[in-house]
Amino acid sequence: MAQPNAESGGGAAAAIDVGGDESPYLLHARVDIAAVLRDLVRARGLASVHFGGGQDTLLTPLLRVDPAAGEIVFDCSGSERLNQALMRASKLMFIASHDKVKVRFITGPARGEQHEGRNAFAVRMPDSMLRLQRREFYRVLAPVTRPARCVIPVDRGGGVRDVEARLHDISQGGVAVMTRPGDLPVEIGAIYPDCRLALPDAGNVAVALRTVNIHTVTLLNGKQMLRVGCQFVHPSMPALALIQRYMMRLERDKRARR
Repeated sequence: MAQPNAESGGGAAAAIDVGGDESPYLLHARVDIAAVLRDLVRARGLASVHFGGGQDTLLTPLLRVDPAAGEIVFDCSGSERLNQALMRASKLMFIASHDKVKVRFITGPARGEQHEGRNAFAVRMPDSMLRLQRREFYRVLAPVTRPARCVIPVDRGGGVRDVEARLHDISQGGVAVMTRPGDLPVEIGAIYPDCRLALPDAGNVAVALRTVNIHTVTLLNGKQMLRVGCQFVHPSMPALALIQRYMMRLERDKRARR
């Protein structure tokens, strides 16, 4: 049985706005939204459901997601007053944590539902989901078996040539690439325009990169490489959306191997 929880309206009401700087973190594809919801159900984590203008909050587990029916089922409260208030609400906002990343989405009204012989609520799956992937919290290692590449055009004075580097990790904020010493004219703050990320099974992404850190790495065979951390410079929303889908695919593949 879900637990009632009282919170002030200001925080919840403010969280309903998903525009501005958060828009690049929105998921719109039904398959991606369903994947996150299934993970939340499997993890048996709790979501806080805000309604009534932010005056009421229900802390509840997600019990089932049915993409075919387009529905999410979640537990009801032990408080009949809170259950009735939730049923009267025209809009519900869910906040949860998925792989240490904050997830937020808004649905329409709930209806009564039965789940495994007990009372529950059902809502329509959202059309979009906000997944706040802040760079310092959320980074995915690129696989070695199917390596992703970053192609960086470099002006050597006598013309531009492409330097191909292997991706070490990727996030919504940038990438780290592995390159041989001397391949790139690396210095902190250097900007590389017109780069291309070649992401297996996802496609190519055009980005501009700014160098933010440089580390020398010694491999097991004694060979030295440079790991160059780069920040995206004004990435486009389509680029961020494709990067996000690639990262989610890597996460699903990793969980499937466990």
